[in-house]
Amino acid sequence: MKYTKYQNKLSVKNKIGRFFWYVIRFMFFRPLNQPFLNGFRIALLRLFGAKLGKGNKIHAKVKIWAPWNLETGDFVAIGYDAHIYNPGKIIIGNKVTISQRAHLCSATHDYTNLKNPLITKSIYINDLVWIATDTFISLGVVIGEGSIVGAGACVFKNVEPWTIVGGNPAKFIKKRVVND
Repeated sequence: MKYTKYQNKLSVKNKIGRFFWYVIRFMFFRPLNQPFLNGFRIALLRLFGAKLGKGNKIHAKVKIWAPWNLETGDFVAIGYDAHIYNPGKIIIGNKVTISQRAHLCSATHDYTNLKNPLITKSIYINDLVWIATDTFISLGVVIGEGSIVGAGACVFKNVEPWTIVGGNPAKFIKKRVVND
């Protein structure tokens, strides 16, 4: 994982892209809150540069800051009012559920610098992960394959594969065992 360079201001191209995305999101993405229009929402995200696998379900009330910094595998579900704040990339594997009101945040500010510049770092969510409701995933975090992040958890460190974590800050609860 590497930090990107300090960004005192975002590029003009980024600002213009976000302006047009917000207009399209407000006019066409959010109002189309019918399951049968999911394909149209996926097409809009792809039009704005999102790299999305097949079989994704993205709720109309999801807030995505920069679609061009979002990548998903196949069969990903992102629930109602999830917040994808992605000045840095957010990469999501296959068969992942991001539950309602989850917040994925790939940026912060350098509070040790008086100019308070933006710092970005990618978030990686591996295959078969469940991010439960009202969670917060911080920048630079890797969520291991098969893990569950419990409801209301705040994750600031990597999560090991096939574990269940919860709390604030998130701590190991137990290993995840799957019965066939």
